[in-house]
Amino acid sequence: MKVKSQLKYVVENSNYVKINYTKLEDFISNLEKTDYQHWYSFTSLNLSERKRIMLAFIIESLNFCFWQKPKFQIEYKGNIIKGSEALFYSIIKEVESNKDFLNIDFLHNLTKEKFEKLFYSSNSKISLIDLRYNLFKDTVNIIYKKGQKFFDKLFNKKSDIDLLKYIVSEFKYFDDSSNYKGKRIEFNKRATLLVNDLYYMSPTIHNNIGNVDNLTGCADYGIPRTLRAYGILEYNETLTDIVDKEVELEHDSDMEIEIRANMLYVLEAIRKRLEDKGIKINSVELDNVIWQMGKRKKNITPYHHTTTIFY
Repeated sequence: MKVKSQLKYVVENSNYVKINYTKLEDFISNLEKTDYQHWYSFTSLNLSERKRIMLAFIIESLNFCFWQKPKFQIEYKGNIIKGSEALFYSIIKEVESNKDFLNIDFLHNLTKEKFEKLFYSSNSKISLIDLRYNLFKDTVNIIYKKGQKFFDKLFNKKSDIDLLKYIVSEFKYFDDSSNYKGKRIEFNKRATLLVNDLYYMSPTIHNNIGNVDNLTGCADYGIPRTLRAYGILEYNETLTDIVDKEVELEHDSDMEIEIRANMLYVLEAIRKRLEDKGIKINSVELDNVIWQMGKRKKNITPYHHTTTIFY
């Protein structure tokens, strides 16, 4: 509830972004739940529980900032894959070919040169490679130092929120929060994705926390663009000009915070209205539904551009 009250505060004080509630109701009336499948189910990996957990932590430690052009892409099993999915499958390819890759000692000793080779592509280059390596090393080093206690702590958490709090407190680069007009606003996009990963990939965590229904959506740049395309999020003239001309927004600026917070607030409103209609869906599932809608929508407007480690 604390996070939802933070989002409401931003919505009520926004200068650059507003919600068109008429468009929102129209959108909800035409929205139906679709079956959600976690990305791990699309792989052919057969990993132990602990290796699944390591895979989730590695991927989400690197899962940010894919808007730079040219967009990072790889070929995987005859298909061209771009953006964040290219990151996922770069790592999955390595896991498929290197049985040692998810061992903590191997990861702890992985050099930057070998790390860069994970994302080798003949016609594109992943952005921010130095930063990604530093975050990778930070995540791996924390897990390495904790040893067995790392898994014990994860397996002792009894709710999605407790697990989220643990990740944010122990792994500083997952602590995604901003200050907006004197109030702390918590987004925690990558930590939310990680909790969702762990729920679907670890049987022990799945049984212990029971569900991920208390998580909010994932505040990034894709969902706001989709909501704007449907007329639900409206930007004022200044912000419209910046976003449409693809001028970069500063991280933690009021404009960026308002985009992310209004987006999450809308997702919560949609989820609640669907629930009232008898359609049960959690915020992460709903986030995925709308993200897929955005991929399919033609002539969609640009998304906002921010260089950040958080989405």
